[in-house]
This record gives sequence, C-alpha cells and structure tokens, in this order.
Amino acid sequence: MLSAQTFLIISAVIPSFAIALAGFWLGRFDTKKELNLKSVSNLVYYFLIPSLIFSSIHKRVFDPKEFSLLCISALALIVLMAPVALLLKRRAGGAANGFILPIIFMNTGNISLPIALLMFGNEGLSKSIIFHMANIFVLYSAGVFLVSGQTDLKQFLKIPALYAMVAGVAVATVTLPEPLQPVVQFIGKLTGILGYGAIPLLIVNLGYSMSDIRLATLKAGIAGGVTRLLGGPLLGFGLVLLWRWIGWTPTDPGLDPLVWQGLRTSEAIIILNASMPGPVMAYLLNLKYDNCPEQAAAMVAVGTLGGIVTIPLVLQLITTCIMRAG
Repeated sequence: MLSAQTFLIISAVIPSFAIALAGFWLGRFDTKKELNLKSVSNLVYYFLIPSLIFSSIHKRVFDPKEFSLLCISALALIVLMAPVALLLKRRAGGAANGFILPIIFMNTGNISLPIALLMFGNEGLSKSIIFHMANIFVLYSAGVFLVSGQTDLKQFLKIPALYAMVAGVAVATVTLPEPLQPVVQFIGKLTGILGYGAIPLLIVNLGYSMSDIRLATLKAGIAGGVTRLLGGPLLGFGLVLLWRWIGWTPTDPGLDPLVWQGLRTSEAIIILNASMPGPVMAYLLNLKYDNCPEQAAAMVAVGTLGGIVTIPLVLQLITTCIMRAG
C-alpha cells in the first residue's frame, strides 16, 4: 500500500516522463520528420515560455531576498559543478569544452517546471521559473562562450524570456495607475492560458528531441550522466545547509508559518533543480557549434533516463528532510 507521500511523488514524476516518452515515440514513428520541431520550439520559445514567466511572476509580491537566493543558488551550482566536469573531461581524454555543458547545466525547464508545479503548486512553479531563468541566462552566455569561443551579446539580448521576467517584476513592484489595472489583469489571464500550454509542449519537445539521439559514445554518456545525477543533488543539499548555516534560510521555530513554508519551498526548488539531468539545449548548442555533440547527446540521454530513478528518490528526501524540517 503506497503512502500518501509516495503517491504524491509518483504522481508528480510519472506524468512528465510519460509525456516525454510519448514525444520520443512520436519522433521515432515520424520517420519523415513531418512534424516541424523547429516551429514547435519557436512557439514555445517566443510565446509560451515568456507567457508562463510573466503570468507566474506578475501576481506575486516581489521579494528581492527570494530572487537573489534562487539566482545565486543556480549560479553557485553551475560554478561548483564545473571543476567536477573538468576533472571528468580530463580523465576521459576530452579536449573540447563542449564536453562539460551537459554536466554543469541543469534541465530546469522541460522536467523541473512540471514537477515543481505538481509537487509544490503555483508557489513552487514561480520559484522554479526564477531558478530556470538564471540557469538559461548563464547557458546562453557562458555556455555559448565555452562551445564557440566567443560571446554573442546580441543573441543573449534576443531571449524573449528575459523581457517577460523584467515585465513581470516591474508589474509586481510598481503600483500602476487605476486605468491600466484592467489591461494588466487581461494580459495576466491571457498569458496564464498560454503559459500552461508551455509545460506539456516542453515535455513533448524533450522526448521528440531525444528520438534523434544516438548513444555513439556510451562510456562518456554514462560517466557524464551519472555525474550530473549524483553530484547535482549532493551539491544541492550541501548548498541548502550552507544557506541555513549562514542564516540566509533560517529554520527558527518562531518563524511566521508562511515565511517558514516559503523558505522551505525555496530550498526544495534549489535541490530539485540541482538534481536534474543535463538539458537538451546543451546538446543543441554543441551540435550548432560542432563541439563534441555525440558525447553531449549521450550524456543527456543517459541522464534523462536515469532521472526516472533518481528524481523520485530526491523528492522523497526533500519531503522528508526539507519540507518537514524545523
């Protein structure tokens, strides 16, 4: 007999991987590639993800402490994983910097967002979106530099999600004139409808993209994928303990219940995202700049498949050690 906690975890994880599997088989059966994945990706990238970000952020009271906690945590996890990835790259005899992308970066979009929503509600989704934005900003800046050897500020400034984040924060922090408030409410409802469409399409896109991945370099794929799945949670829990130790996320019994719950949810989101496999976008960047794409593809594939096992275990630890701590 499954406990309520275990059932909640399974019900949060299984839908994401089931939809990804459907996308994978769609890619396998679509041998002529009649589905224009680029068009679907553009729809998600330019409209649905920005809508999800704006609709999730503009209704919340903007908390600079929460924002900085999540963004700095994302950056810290990337930086802390870099030496591990470089060591693995050296042991594997790799020369290309693209080798480390699927290890240091996390799939904070396709897998993490739906799980955050199902496990922790809209509050968890909003926090996970902030973390996701920090992760992809570094991926599109430092990540592009690693695989191409050059920075592309113009491409960075073309990220639609950047402006959706700025607009959401602005609306959340500025008191708008009364005549504009109905307009903002209408835009919020519209983006809310579009935003929820982003989550299933993100997962289908992940599965469809993986249907073209070949495990040509299985050894590197296993090493990189396992390092990402095991090292990420360890760093995530360690980072949360560090933030508690320095008082950034206190656990004092006398805390206001809402504040306590908000801090624990932030910690849960940090660990959840740290536990994610490498992102498909890392593989696509490697492919675009011809920087060891086969090895990156293998790492992403192994990590995503392994996540079926590791992510529920991490969620069990989160609900036991984080959400019930105090």
